Amino acid sequence: MRKILLSPKWWGLHLFVAAMVLLFLRLGLWQWHRAQSPSGGIQNYAYAFQWPLFAGFGLVLWWKTLRIEVVGEADVSGASPRPLSRLAMPALPEPDIQRRDGVRIGITTAVQPVDEDDDEVNTYNAYLAQLNARDAAASSGQRRST
Repeated sequence: MRKILLSPKWWGLHLFVAAMVLLFLRLGLWQWHRAQSPSGGIQNYAYAFQWPLFAGFGLVLWWKTLRIEVVGEADVSGASPRPLSRLAMPALPEPDIQRRDGVRIGITTAVQPVDEDDDEVNTYNAYLAQLNARDAAASSGQRRST
């Protein structure tokens, strides 16, 4: 763990995060002083609280990135890593791929049954058929005129 997190690439990231946090805190302090000046206002007070929140967000992002890197290191070493959180999503299942000689590989999908008694679906299908017929008529009219 220490070997990866103390590499030159990570030192650059650590220094960047530290510089950004200090910059954001300094900008928050500057907005606080600006809000207390005669030309300051409520907007400056809002920014004075907003910049430290940005710094906190940057620290949380940095911490999560470190945790992901450590878990990735455990995967390479063969150890079983613990999940990042109890809300971690399981991997998606592999699709059911059927292989036959002389046939391209295809993914099978389940066909949804159509309810013939559904008035709303029938009305929508009739509308789509009307649009298709109108488009076909317009296309054939354009071909004749050119």
